[in-house]
Amino acid sequence: MITTKSIRYVLSFACILLIATVSNIFAKEVHESKILDHNIEIELFLKEHKLKAIDHLLLPYENSEKVSCFINKSFQVLSVSSSNKKLDFKTTSNGDGQRLEITIPSDPRQSDSVILDIAYEGTLFEKLGSPEKEDLGETTGTIGEEGVYLSPACAWYPDIPGSLAVFKIAITTPAGYEAVTQGTLVSKKSDTDKIYTTWEEKNVSEDCHLVAGMYKVTSIKHNGIDIYAYFFPEEQGLVETYINATKRYLDMYQKLLGNYPYGKFAIVENFFQTGYGMPSFTLLGSTVVKLPFIVDTSLGHEILHNWWGNSVFVDESQGNWCEGLTAYMADYYYKELKDTASADDYRKNICRKYTNYVTGQNDFPLKRFIGRKDQATQAIGYGKTAMVFHMLRQMVGDDLFYQSLRRFYKDKIWQQASWKDIQDIFEDTCKTDLSWFFGQWVNRTGAPFIEMGKTEVTQSSNGWLTRIEIIQTSPQTLLGKGEPYRLFVPIQMELDGGNFYTVTEIKESSSAVVVQTASQPVHITIDPQCNVFRRLHREEIPPTIDFILGDNEKVIVYPTGGEGALQAAYKNLAELLGEKGGVIKADTEVTETEMTRKSLFILGGPAENKIAKFFVDNLPKDFIIEEGSFMVNKVPYRDTGNALLVTSRNPKNRDKGIALFLGLGSDTIKNVGFKLPHYGKYSYLVFADGKNVDKGTFAVTDSPLQRYLKK
Repeated sequence: MITTKSIRYVLSFACILLIATVSNIFAKEVHESKILDHNIEIELFLKEHKLKAIDHLLLPYENSEKVSCFINKSFQVLSVSSSNKKLDFKTTSNGDGQRLEITIPSDPRQSDSVILDIAYEGTLFEKLGSPEKEDLGETTGTIGEEGVYLSPACAWYPDIPGSLAVFKIAITTPAGYEAVTQGTLVSKKSDTDKIYTTWEEKNVSEDCHLVAGMYKVTSIKHNGIDIYAYFFPEEQGLVETYINATKRYLDMYQKLLGNYPYGKFAIVENFFQTGYGMPSFTLLGSTVVKLPFIVDTSLGHEILHNWWGNSVFVDESQGNWCEGLTAYMADYYYKELKDTASADDYRKNICRKYTNYVTGQNDFPLKRFIGRKDQATQAIGYGKTAMVFHMLRQMVGDDLFYQSLRRFYKDKIWQQASWKDIQDIFEDTCKTDLSWFFGQWVNRTGAPFIEMGKTEVTQSSNGWLTRIEIIQTSPQTLLGKGEPYRLFVPIQMELDGGNFYTVTEIKESSSAVVVQTASQPVHITIDPQCNVFRRLHREEIPPTIDFILGDNEKVIVYPTGGEGALQAAYKNLAELLGEKGGVIKADTEVTETEMTRKSLFILGGPAENKIAKFFVDNLPKDFIIEEGSFMVNKVPYRDTGNALLVTSRNPKNRDKGIALFLGLGSDTIKNVGFKLPHYGKYSYLVFADGKNVDKGTFAVTDSPLQRYLKK
């Protein structure tokens, strides 16, 4: 996808921090009541980038004189009243938010709840980010003729942090602009100038998002669920494909987990590039929806978030479990449905990414994960969490795994849930103590590192006995010191008379495992398909983009030769890649020591970059680079729209890697360069006119966890 930010709150990490900051600001001072009901009437004035609204808030009344909430700092609060009586209020700007403090006169006849009518107006117009900076998804709220996007991070309605409320939203838009938010469509009417649309969700939500655009709306009903497609006129050819896929995903997840929690699901096209999942709808950018793989991957991921995150909420005080669980039951599950090899590769890539990006300095336990902000937090919060659920499933079996998840969904719907809730339900369903499992995987930092020790093969009266020593270590430089993990480790053996597979439990730093087979073993491998979440050996990791970008000691080398436009494009790309860490240097500045001890990201071919010759002399098989052209897998590329990225191990230091990126035109460098981090698991990429036309990951042949046994 164009953006990798696909989180259930539609917020970047910066936005999450903003809300957390606002919450902390008010936590000590606000009235303890939480909002129970939002009934919002809002009109959008697109040319003026303005909204005007009134929110009829319902909240408990406990004889307190003051209630505090927050709202966008640029908005003007016009009035506050209750039962047609105007109330005193004051606003205070504090940091990125605006605090609204309302005085409620004491009244002995007052019921146990009160409705506050808060009228306000203001402008919202954020300039959209650039794809090169990967910050398109940072936009929190904007109103314009191109479209409307309002997320809770921009505080477009008054709220009290921590509230779980129901929402009814009556939206007035100019003629031609359709508005959508969470919930069920209550009414829609129009006149010459305006469209009036009302949505209502009677179950509680943590927040609310509102989107509007010049959509053509298609709707069908499927097994009692309203499915909508809000697409721009240019993309009407995609509507049937998306609706049919939505039906398929809804049927699949209802069978796995239980009834879909909402009355509708809408696929909404966005005017900037996003891939977001909100309660009862998803927001996909206009470029994103046209990508052919989105229907088979991201769409299902966002639909599944309506079970995990949007109806069973996350108690983030104990860590965000839902992103990894959603990734496991969507992204990974689709690979599993495709074939075993795809699922195996997905798990291997999780372990590769963790090994490449996570160090002793940036690691943390799952109980501290809130949202992703970079590759390391993604590797932990998404990847490690997905593997935790995979190992749990392998341990308890499919029947109990899905039975536990169905119960978790049924018991915790419309509530905040934590890792402890997941543990309790799995323990009760499976009738076993899992405190050790959640303790080592959720509360503990790091991952085990497994080695194969001595192996001995002896013949017995019943066949052959193979003694295998399995060692697990925790290098202090990476993981810190800690107790050995309790692991269920797969062992695969090739025999004279076929193959043998078993899983053994280990608990110690060194465990001796004895395997009996009918015929003589020839080859043995420990955890060949990465069913255990662990740090990988160097030999298990092919040279990939992640391998080089994940090295904080890398040197990004831009060229000083070639045309001026090419030099400028490469220099800009170096600065972009350098934002992820590493040192940026010209090819004339790189030292022999750096070439030996560092990973290198070389920009430009031998005609532009002096260091490139060092790499070209060690190119992998089937790759040829010449001035103004290159050849990959016997296919020549000579057009200015062509670009190549290829990686290898550093021949002077096998613990380090080298990547070379070559664009045959300055525009190509600009249009392709920013996409490279999104292809992190690949060893090489070929682009034509901005489109990826060839890619691959080099095979790994030798691993310390496999051994040939002598006869």
